[in-house]
Amino acid sequence: MTSVLFVCTGNLYRSPVAAEKFRQLLSRDPARHTWEVNSAGTWTTNGRVAPQDAILAARSLGLDLSSHRAKMIDRQTVAAADLILVMSSNHLEALQVEFPFASSKTLLLAQAAQGLNYDIPDPAEYPQETLVILREMTSMMEQGYENICHPATF
Repeated sequence: MTSVLFVCTGNLYRSPVAAEKFRQLLSRDPARHTWEVNSAGTWTTNGRVAPQDAILAARSLGLDLSSHRAKMIDRQTVAAADLILVMSSNHLEALQVEFPFASSKTLLLAQAAQGLNYDIPDPAEYPQETLVILREMTSMMEQGYENICHPATF
């Protein structure tokens, strides 16, 4: 079974929303509906609950974060993933330093979806833009779904 890991900083906004969106997209795809999807943060505390604005923004996008609990990235999670999609070049660099064995399977989400070297802003830093940021990210994922899933990525 193919496993995809989404990574951001706190595992409270971008990566859990991306994981939920990707699960939703996979559920509509008979060839890939069994793929495993996870999310983690590079700088978080295990068990943190998603903030209310993240839950509400996700809900407006048709996604449910109500049961999400943050998870700190670790070696086992990285090793288990076939593809790791990060939100920013800082995440990419951090994973390359901490988990060099995973460099070949780690990409920016925007790079995988659209071939762009683009950082997805952190809604925690721009709270008034939470919905806009998450809407743009999920739209990019919808448009780039096949690119993300393409076997050459693995």
